[in-house]
Amino acid sequence: MRANGALQVLGLLFNLARGSEVGNSQAVCPGTLNGLSVTGDAENQYQTLYKLYERCEVVMGNLEIVLTGHNADLSFLQWIREVTGYVLVAMNEFSTLPLPNLRVVRGTQVYDGKFAIFVMLNYNTNSSHALRQLRLTQLTGQFPTVPSGLTPQPSDYLLDGDPRLPTLSASSKVPVTLATV
Repeated sequence: MRANGALQVLGLLFNLARGSEVGNSQAVCPGTLNGLSVTGDAENQYQTLYKLYERCEVVMGNLEIVLTGHNADLSFLQWIREVTGYVLVAMNEFSTLPLPNLRVVRGTQVYDGKFAIFVMLNYNTNSSHALRQLRLTQLTGQFPTVPSGLTPQPSDYLLDGDPRLPTLSASSKVPVTLATV
């Protein structure tokens, strides 16, 4: 009987790690720890993102969105409400990042030793494809920090003409930055 109970617990944990919903619980999925490292091309990166975060509500770790092409349908990210680590958005060509339900970035792990949210180099120099909208409408909290040596200008952050800057949840004391180019 004890072995059967232990197997049931292991099965439950496995389903949670895969992002499966159990009863009324939220879908939990694992994060990544790749930073700017990628394997394969933009299509491979997209497929990996989709497999990890489809129907995901809580990312246990880091949400790293790197090297995704301009035609990528990222609507599956809309259900994410919480990230326990950091959010990295880098070297992408899509125009909109749909994270409208993201409320909390805990920053238990930080990018580059200090950032809970880091957005950089999201454009293609050979085309007009570029990140133009950060749909982080539920995210509230601290005002972001700016990389040293830069003077913050409102236009540095207004990707969509919206004066409300996407910021970090007040539950974390980790600075957030949007790298400008």
